[in-house]
Amino acid sequence: MKQIQSACPVRSDHPLSKAADIAYIRLGRKNLGSATEYYQDFGLDLMEKKEDRILFRGNSSDLPCWSLEKADRDFLIGLGIYVNSLDDFERLKALPNAEFLREGRINSIPCVTLIDPSGLPVDIMYVSEEKNKNQVDPSKELWNYPGESSRANLPRSYESRPAKIIRLGHAVFFKQEFLKNASWYCDTFGMIPSDIQILPGSKEPVIVFLRFDRGETLSDHHSIVIASGVTDSLEHCAFELDDLDEVAKGREWLLEKGHRSSWGIGRHLLGSQIFDYHRDPSGMLVEHYADGDKFDNSVPTGIHLINRKSLYQWGEDMPKDFLDTKLSLRKLLELWKGILSGRQISIRVLMELKKVADISPRTWIKY
Repeated sequence: MKQIQSACPVRSDHPLSKAADIAYIRLGRKNLGSATEYYQDFGLDLMEKKEDRILFRGNSSDLPCWSLEKADRDFLIGLGIYVNSLDDFERLKALPNAEFLREGRINSIPCVTLIDPSGLPVDIMYVSEEKNKNQVDPSKELWNYPGESSRANLPRSYESRPAKIIRLGHAVFFKQEFLKNASWYCDTFGMIPSDIQILPGSKEPVIVFLRFDRGETLSDHHSIVIASGVTDSLEHCAFELDDLDEVAKGREWLLEKGHRSSWGIGRHLLGSQIFDYHRDPSGMLVEHYADGDKFDNSVPTGIHLINRKSLYQWGEDMPKDFLDTKLSLRKLLELWKGILSGRQISIRVLMELKKVADISPRTWIKY
C-alpha cells in the first residue's frame, strides 16, 4: 500500500445507517425546455412535466431519479438516497436539525433531509428493495466468439433510438473540504471507500470512490465520489446501460441529434465501466456506462496515485477540456468565500492537483 500523508476517509465501525442506493439528483435549470429535450434524447423516461419541474426515471424503477427544476441559474439543488431499513430511517429522522417532509420532496414518499458539511441538502427515503426495482431483462443479444457462434446465419440488427437507461448509477461531487465531507457520508450512511486516489508528490488523498454497504449483496463500486475541489459542485452523473452496444447506440443517437460529445467511448480503470461522456445544454457532464465493477462488503480499500492516465484503461484520446482546471473568476470567488467562512482548505493540495490534471495522459496526446 502506498504511504498516505494525511488522514483518509474510512469505513465507520458504527454508522448511523446503512443506506442502500442513490435515489435522485435535483438540478436547477434556467431553460427547462432545452434540458427536457436533451434528457429525452439522452434516454431518460419522462414521468412528470410541470411548468416549474420535470421528472425523469430509468426503466428499472417507477420512482424518479432526475429532477429538473426552474431556476435563475444552472446549479445542483440536492441529492436523494434510499435506505431499506425503517429503523435506519427513524434514527436519521431523530437527528438534530433533520427536516421531516411527510409528503416527500419530488414524490409522495416521506423523506428526511439532512445537510452535508458543504451545505448540500440530502433527502433520505425509506423504500423497500422490492418497491424500488422493476424487473429488467438482461440483454438477449447473441454474440459470436472464436470457436462459438451463437448468432449463426443471423446478421446483427440495428435500431436507431435513444439509449435505454436502466438507472442513475453514481454522482461525483467536488468538495472544498474533502475529508470532512467524505467522512460524513461514511459515518452517516455507512458507505465504504472502494478506492482512494492520492497525489504523487505530497501523497495527500484527494478522491474517494464510495459504495453502499449491503453486506454480502453486491453493490456498485461507487455510487458517490467525493473529490477535492475549488468549489462545492456536481462534477458529473452517470447512468447505467445494458452493454457496450447500448452505450454506442446512445452515442450515435445524441450525435445525430446535434448534441455535444465530451469523451468516449472507453473503459475506466477504477470501477472498470465502459464509458461515454456528453455535455448537457448547461455544459454539465453526463455519462452513459455499462459493465461496472460490483463489490460486496469484504473487498478492502485500494490506494492509487492520481493522474489523467489513471482515469482509463483504453479509449479515445482524452480532450484537454474534459477536466475543467481553469481558475475562473467565479471559482476564485467561491474559493475565497470558503476560506473566509473558516473552511479547512489547502491551497497547496489544490495547486498540486491542478498541476497533475494538466499533464497529458498518453505520450501521443499533446496539450
